[in-house]
Amino acid sequence: MKKLVHDRKVCLACAGCVGLCPKMALDMHGLDLQIDPEKCIKCSICVKACPVGALMLTEVIDA
Repeated sequence: MKKLVHDRKVCLACAGCVGLCPKMALDMHGLDLQIDPEKCIKCSICVKACPVGALMLTEVIDA
């Protein structure tokens, strides 16, 4: 299972990813990007569009 992860230290808060999300799973709250994991379909459009690599799809291992 994959999860969309946001690195706040790298993010420029440009919001370029927000408008690209086909399921509207991303939203900006001030300078903080919020991800709705229930809406995210892990399509990686936002990951590819991020100019600084602040978004990543990572494998989640169930314990």
